Amino acid sequence: MILTDFMAHARTTLDLSPGLTVLTGPNNTGKSAVVEALRCLAENPVPRHVIRHGAAEARVTAELDDGTVVTWVRRPKYALYELTRPGADAPETFAKFGRTPPEEITRILGLASVPIEGGLPVDVHIGNQREPVFLLDKPGSALSGFFAAATEAAHLIAMQNLLTDRIRKATTEKKRQEKRLAELGRTLDRLAPLPELDLRLERAAAMEADLEAADRRLAALAGHLAEAAAGRRRREALLRAGQALAGLAAPPRLADTAPLAASLAQGGSLARRRAVAGARQAALAPLAAPPGLADTASLGRRAADIRRLAGAKAVAGARRLALAALAAPPQPADTDRLALAADRLAAARAATGRLAARSAALAPLAAPPPLPDTLPLAGLLAAMSAAREAVDTAAAGLARRGEALAALSARIAARLGELGSCPLCGGALSAEAFLGGAHGHGAGDGGRP
Repeated sequence: MILTDFMAHARTTLDLSPGLTVLTGPNNTGKSAVVEALRCLAENPVPRHVIRHGAAEARVTAELDDGTVVTWVRRPKYALYELTRPGADAPETFAKFGRTPPEEITRILGLASVPIEGGLPVDVHIGNQREPVFLLDKPGSALSGFFAAATEAAHLIAMQNLLTDRIRKATTEKKRQEKRLAELGRTLDRLAPLPELDLRLERAAAMEADLEAADRRLAALAGHLAEAAAGRRRREALLRAGQALAGLAAPPRLADTAPLAASLAQGGSLARRRAVAGARQAALAPLAAPPGLADTASLGRRAADIRRLAGAKAVAGARRLALAALAAPPQPADTDRLALAADRLAAARAATGRLAARSAALAPLAAPPPLPDTLPLAGLLAAMSAAREAVDTAAAGLARRGEALAALSARIAARLGELGSCPLCGGALSAEAFLGGAHGHGAGDGGRP
């Protein structure tokens, strides 16, 4: 069975097992949509919002045991069927058939309602979860007609016994949940002091915030005091300098000596250069012209390289002799941890300095009150939250079950009152006997032996 763009199902494939197939899961996960898809496939009901949001059509496909494939297609304005027989290459299309599915489709599916004499047909294949137990909401004529034509009375009795067992289990579960609710109430009573502890924690947090604000104000005040002291020292130094200079007369205005100094410096430089040039000319006059010089730059570089290599060779030989008797050096350790530790040590030292300054600033203050350990309180808060959620869930479940049981019991009692007597044995029917399993179709129930 394949559901495509049908209600909440984008594409869902169900492999139905032989016998009984059970769908389980939380609410609003699409279980009821599967039953509704079977109903649409078998009955082609009045158009409803079965097309998934944003899709052009909804499709419900069922593959039968013999290989026949039946598909119900719901479009915004009409519906059609596609029938693919075993071995066929293309499906047959059935359209414009009104509200009732085509007879060929109904015959192949075998999910049609059972006709009874004197009443409306009875659907024995698909039930509605919002309706009571099978046939309990039908009139007496329909009941008698169905039991006269049906051969499944034993299954109905089994269904009745199953309903009784479910009611008994629901009652037991209700008692257990009520007991659990009482235990949770006692637990909540033991947690009554928690609001007072919460108030104390809020006061402690407020005091901590005030202390932090005081620390910031103290640091700012210390900076302002240091700046004020430095300003006072500069002011006193300037006052002393002003007093020392107050008795002196103003110095005469000096002429600009920069051009004269530049001229004197230039003249001295020229005189020295002239004397050096004369002495050099007198010393070189008796000498012959010097021979031409060869290019010794490359030779000097080679000689320097030879000396450097010789020195390196000697150093390497001495190092080899010195290291020959030594064992291989150990594998260097990973310095990442050492670097990380050094960074942490530097950060710790900086933090220690800040803490020392902070301690010195806070020394005149009184010690803050000790804070209580909040770990037990956090555990209690988590347990209380979980207990509250469990209580709310259990209370909601109990309320829904109680309402469902009360509504079901009322409908069963009303239906039994309409029937008046058992259609099988003719005995009197009562809600207590029917739901409690005391009605056994015997003489003790007022019916035929």
